[in-house]
Amino acid sequence: MRPDGRTNYELRPMRVAIGELDRADGSGRFEFGPAAALASFTGPIEVRIRDERVDAATLEVIHRPLDGIGATPSRALEDALRASFAPILTLNRFPRSLVQLVVQSLTPAAPQASSSPPWIGEKTTSWPPSTFPPPQGTPTLSGGMVPRAAAFNAASLAAMHAGSVGMRAVPLAVGVALVDGEYVLDPSAEEEAAADARFGFGWAFGTGISSAKDRMEDEAEEVESVWIEAEGTFTRQQVGDQEPLR
Repeated sequence: MRPDGRTNYELRPMRVAIGELDRADGSGRFEFGPAAALASFTGPIEVRIRDERVDAATLEVIHRPLDGIGATPSRALEDALRASFAPILTLNRFPRSLVQLVVQSLTPAAPQASSSPPWIGEKTTSWPPSTFPPPQGTPTLSGGMVPRAAAFNAASLAAMHAGSVGMRAVPLAVGVALVDGEYVLDPSAEEEAAADARFGFGWAFGTGISSAKDRMEDEAEEVESVWIEAEGTFTRQQVGDQEPLR
Protein backbone atom coordinates (compact mmCIF):
# COMPACT_ATOMS: atom_id res chain seq x y z
CA MET A 1 0.00 0.00 0.00
CA ARG A 2 1.33 3.43 -0.96
CA PRO A 3 1.46 6.46 1.38
CA ASP A 4 -1.80 7.86 -0.04
CA GLY A 5 -3.58 4.50 0.25
CA ARG A 6 -3.49 3.55 -3.43
CA THR A 7 -2.43 0.20 -4.76
CA ASN A 8 0.61 0.09 -7.06
CA TYR A 9 -1.58 0.15 -10.18
CA GLU A 10 -4.16 2.69 -9.06
CA LEU A 11 -4.40 6.16 -10.59
CA ARG A 12 -5.21 9.32 -8.68
CA PRO A 13 -8.51 11.02 -9.56
CA MET A 14 -8.28 12.45 -13.07
CA ARG A 15 -9.92 15.66 -14.23
CA VAL A 16 -10.59 16.67 -17.81
CA ALA A 17 -11.83 20.03 -19.07
CA ILE A 18 -12.16 21.49 -22.56
CA GLY A 19 -12.85 24.94 -23.96
CA GLU A 20 -11.27 26.99 -21.17
CA LEU A 21 -9.32 29.22 -23.62
CA ASP A 22 -11.31 31.57 -25.85
CA ARG A 23 -8.59 32.63 -28.29
CA ALA A 24 -7.70 29.15 -29.54
CA ASP A 25 -9.54 26.82 -31.88
CA GLY A 26 -9.42 24.18 -29.17
CA SER A 27 -8.12 23.79 -25.63
CA GLY A 28 -7.89 21.08 -23.02
CA ARG A 29 -6.81 20.65 -19.42
CA PHE A 30 -5.76 17.31 -17.97
CA GLU A 31 -4.94 16.51 -14.34
CA PHE A 32 -3.51 13.50 -12.51
CA GLY A 33 -4.34 14.75 -9.02
CA PRO A 34 -2.23 17.92 -8.59
CA ALA A 35 -0.14 17.22 -11.71
CA ALA A 36 -1.79 19.24 -14.48
CA ALA A 37 -1.29 20.78 -17.90
CA LEU A 38 -3.31 23.11 -20.13
CA ALA A 39 -2.98 23.01 -23.92
CA SER A 40 -4.25 25.07 -26.84
CA PHE A 41 -4.58 24.07 -30.50
CA THR A 42 -4.76 26.63 -33.30
CA GLY A 43 -4.87 26.18 -37.05
CA PRO A 44 -4.60 25.84 -39.89
CA ILE A 45 -3.46 29.48 -40.01
CA GLU A 46 -1.04 31.52 -42.11
CA VAL A 47 2.56 30.35 -41.90
CA ARG A 48 5.78 32.34 -42.23
CA ILE A 49 7.43 31.79 -45.60
CA ARG A 50 10.60 30.39 -44.02
CA ASP A 51 8.54 27.68 -42.27
CA GLU A 52 6.27 26.90 -45.19
CA ARG A 53 5.96 23.32 -46.45
CA VAL A 54 4.49 22.56 -49.87
CA ASP A 55 3.34 19.06 -48.92
CA ALA A 56 1.79 19.58 -45.47
CA ALA A 57 1.05 22.02 -42.70
CA THR A 58 3.92 22.98 -40.43
CA LEU A 59 3.41 21.74 -36.85
CA GLU A 60 4.75 24.16 -34.25
CA VAL A 61 4.91 22.90 -30.66
CA ILE A 62 5.63 25.18 -27.70
CA HIS A 63 5.99 24.13 -24.05
CA ARG A 64 5.88 26.67 -21.25
CA PRO A 65 6.94 25.59 -17.76
CA LEU A 66 5.18 27.00 -14.72
CA ASP A 67 8.48 28.22 -13.26
CA GLY A 68 10.92 30.35 -15.23
CA ILE A 69 11.46 30.02 -18.95
CA GLY A 70 11.59 26.94 -21.14
CA ALA A 71 15.07 25.42 -21.41
CA THR A 72 16.47 22.04 -22.46
CA PRO A 73 13.74 19.97 -20.70
CA SER A 74 11.04 21.99 -22.44
CA ARG A 75 12.74 21.53 -25.80
CA ALA A 76 12.89 17.78 -25.18
CA LEU A 77 9.17 17.64 -24.42
CA GLU A 78 8.41 19.73 -27.52
CA ASP A 79 10.38 17.26 -29.63
CA ALA A 80 8.51 14.33 -28.09
CA LEU A 81 5.11 15.95 -28.67
CA ARG A 82 6.00 16.87 -32.25
CA ALA A 83 7.25 13.36 -33.03
CA SER A 84 4.08 11.84 -31.56
CA PHE A 85 1.48 14.16 -33.06
CA ALA A 86 2.91 14.86 -36.53
CA PRO A 87 2.14 11.37 -37.92
CA ILE A 88 -1.31 11.38 -36.28
CA LEU A 89 -2.62 14.75 -37.45
CA THR A 90 -3.72 14.96 -41.09
CA LEU A 91 -1.25 17.73 -41.83
CA ASN A 92 -0.96 16.70 -45.49
CA ARG A 93 -4.45 18.10 -46.12
CA PHE A 94 -3.33 21.65 -45.28
CA PRO A 95 -0.14 22.47 -47.19
CA ARG A 96 1.42 25.94 -46.86
CA SER A 97 -0.20 26.57 -43.47
CA LEU A 98 0.63 26.44 -39.76
CA VAL A 99 -0.81 24.30 -36.95
CA GLN A 100 0.23 25.44 -33.48
CA LEU A 101 0.13 23.38 -30.28
CA VAL A 102 0.98 25.21 -27.04
CA VAL A 103 1.24 23.35 -23.73
CA GLN A 104 1.37 25.20 -20.41
CA SER A 105 2.55 23.21 -17.40
CA LEU A 106 0.58 23.85 -14.23
CA THR A 107 2.93 21.88 -11.97
CA PRO A 108 5.96 23.41 -10.18
CA ALA A 109 9.40 22.03 -10.95
CA ALA A 110 11.13 19.77 -8.43
CA PRO A 111 14.86 19.17 -7.77
CA GLN A 112 16.62 16.47 -9.78
CA ALA A 113 17.72 13.75 -7.39
CA SER A 114 20.29 11.87 -9.45
CA SER A 115 23.39 12.80 -11.40
CA SER A 116 24.76 9.35 -12.24
CA PRO A 117 26.56 8.69 -15.53
CA PRO A 118 24.21 7.45 -18.27
CA TRP A 119 25.59 3.88 -18.36
CA ILE A 120 26.81 1.77 -15.42
CA GLY A 121 27.51 -1.76 -16.60
CA GLU A 122 24.14 -3.32 -17.27
CA LYS A 123 22.35 -0.31 -15.81
CA THR A 124 21.15 2.75 -17.63
CA THR A 125 20.00 6.08 -16.23
CA SER A 126 18.13 7.46 -19.18
CA TRP A 127 16.38 6.76 -22.44
CA PRO A 128 17.24 8.38 -24.76
CA PRO A 129 20.75 8.28 -23.13
CA SER A 130 21.76 11.71 -24.51
CA THR A 131 19.16 13.54 -22.42
CA PHE A 132 20.54 12.53 -19.00
CA PRO A 133 22.04 13.35 -16.57
CA PRO A 134 21.69 17.10 -16.01
CA PRO A 135 24.04 18.86 -13.59
CA GLN A 136 23.37 18.24 -9.90
CA GLY A 137 20.50 20.40 -8.67
CA THR A 138 18.99 20.98 -12.12
CA PRO A 139 15.17 20.97 -11.86
CA THR A 140 13.27 18.16 -13.48
CA LEU A 141 10.71 19.11 -16.09
CA SER A 142 7.74 20.43 -14.15
CA GLY A 143 8.06 17.87 -11.37
CA GLY A 144 8.70 14.64 -13.26
CA MET A 145 7.21 12.15 -15.69
CA VAL A 146 3.60 12.48 -14.58
CA PRO A 147 3.36 16.19 -15.52
CA ARG A 148 4.89 15.30 -18.90
CA ALA A 149 2.24 12.63 -19.36
CA ALA A 150 -0.40 15.20 -18.41
CA ALA A 151 1.01 17.46 -21.15
CA PHE A 152 0.47 14.71 -23.75
CA ASN A 153 -3.10 14.14 -22.61
CA ALA A 154 -3.92 17.86 -22.52
CA ALA A 155 -2.55 18.18 -26.07
CA SER A 156 -4.82 15.37 -27.25
CA LEU A 157 -7.83 17.03 -25.64
CA ALA A 158 -7.01 20.37 -27.30
CA ALA A 159 -6.60 18.79 -30.75
CA MET A 160 -9.86 16.86 -30.44
CA HIS A 161 -11.73 19.91 -29.16
CA ALA A 162 -10.50 22.04 -32.07
CA GLY A 163 -11.57 19.52 -34.71
CA SER A 164 -9.98 21.68 -37.40
CA VAL A 165 -7.34 19.07 -38.29
CA GLY A 166 -8.26 15.41 -38.47
CA MET A 167 -6.62 12.85 -36.19
CA ARG A 168 -5.84 9.26 -37.15
CA ALA A 169 -5.49 8.28 -33.50
CA VAL A 170 -5.60 9.67 -29.97
CA PRO A 171 -2.33 9.72 -27.97
CA LEU A 172 -2.61 9.04 -24.23
CA ALA A 173 0.24 8.92 -21.71
CA VAL A 174 1.00 7.93 -18.13
CA GLY A 175 3.93 8.09 -15.70
CA VAL A 176 5.45 5.13 -13.87
CA ALA A 177 8.09 4.94 -11.12
CA LEU A 178 10.31 2.14 -9.85
CA VAL A 179 10.26 2.40 -6.05
CA ASP A 180 12.01 -0.20 -3.88
CA GLY A 181 11.98 -2.68 -6.74
CA GLU A 182 8.27 -2.28 -7.48
CA TYR A 183 6.51 -0.38 -10.26
CA VAL A 184 3.92 2.19 -9.22
CA LEU A 185 1.49 3.79 -11.65
CA ASP A 186 0.92 7.55 -11.62
CA PRO A 187 3.49 8.27 -8.88
CA SER A 188 3.15 11.32 -6.69
CA ALA A 189 5.89 13.96 -6.72
CA GLU A 190 7.26 12.46 -3.51
CA GLU A 191 7.30 8.96 -5.01
CA GLU A 192 9.08 10.22 -8.13
CA ALA A 193 11.70 11.98 -6.00
CA ALA A 194 12.33 8.79 -3.99
CA ALA A 195 12.23 6.44 -7.00
CA ASP A 196 15.20 4.58 -8.40
CA ALA A 197 13.83 5.28 -11.88
CA ARG A 198 10.99 7.20 -13.52
CA PHE A 199 9.33 6.33 -16.83
CA GLY A 200 6.92 8.00 -19.24
CA PHE A 201 4.87 5.88 -21.64
CA GLY A 202 2.54 7.09 -24.38
CA TRP A 203 0.35 5.15 -26.80
CA ALA A 204 -1.82 6.16 -29.74
CA PHE A 205 -5.22 4.49 -30.05
CA GLY A 206 -6.82 4.36 -33.50
CA THR A 207 -7.03 2.40 -36.74
CA GLY A 208 -4.45 2.03 -39.49
CA ILE A 209 -1.57 3.23 -37.32
CA SER A 210 0.07 0.13 -35.91
CA SER A 211 3.29 -1.32 -37.30
CA ALA A 212 1.50 -4.67 -36.97
CA LYS A 213 -1.62 -3.55 -38.84
CA ASP A 214 -1.05 -6.09 -41.64
CA ARG A 215 -1.58 -8.85 -39.09
CA MET A 216 -4.71 -7.35 -37.56
CA GLU A 217 -8.37 -7.66 -38.45
CA ASP A 218 -9.91 -4.92 -40.56
CA GLU A 219 -11.25 -1.96 -38.57
CA ALA A 220 -9.77 -3.37 -35.36
CA GLU A 221 -8.64 -0.77 -32.85
CA GLU A 222 -4.87 -0.52 -32.88
CA VAL A 223 -2.39 0.66 -30.28
CA GLU A 224 1.05 2.00 -31.14
CA SER A 225 3.74 3.19 -28.75
CA VAL A 226 4.57 6.84 -29.47
CA TRP A 227 6.55 7.96 -26.40
CA ILE A 228 9.01 6.26 -24.06
CA GLU A 229 11.25 8.21 -21.72
CA ALA A 230 13.18 7.27 -18.59
CA GLU A 231 15.32 8.80 -15.86
CA GLY A 232 17.10 7.22 -12.92
CA THR A 233 18.94 3.92 -12.52
CA PHE A 234 17.47 0.64 -13.70
CA THR A 235 18.60 -2.61 -15.27
CA ARG A 236 17.69 -3.94 -18.68
CA GLN A 237 16.04 -6.88 -16.96
CA GLN A 238 13.80 -4.60 -14.87
CA VAL A 239 12.48 -2.95 -18.02
CA GLY A 240 12.47 -5.88 -20.41
CA ASP A 241 11.30 -8.79 -18.26
CA GLN A 242 8.60 -7.12 -16.17
CA GLU A 243 5.25 -5.60 -17.06
CA PRO A 244 5.00 -2.23 -15.28
CA LEU A 245 1.43 -1.62 -16.46
CA ARG A 246 -1.51 -3.99 -16.16
